Amino acid sequence: MNELERTALNEILRTVTYIAEKMDEIDSKISLNDSQVLERQET
Repeated sequence: MNELERTALNEILRTVTYIAEKMDEIDSKISLNDSQVLERQET
């Protein structure tokens, strides 16, 4: 694997990792909102 291929793969991996982290943040916010909605419905 040459240097250009290695650099490209590293950039792809960084991008995928960034997207996965952002999706995890969004999922946490959605889960928190779902919990708050459920609490309101029970009262």
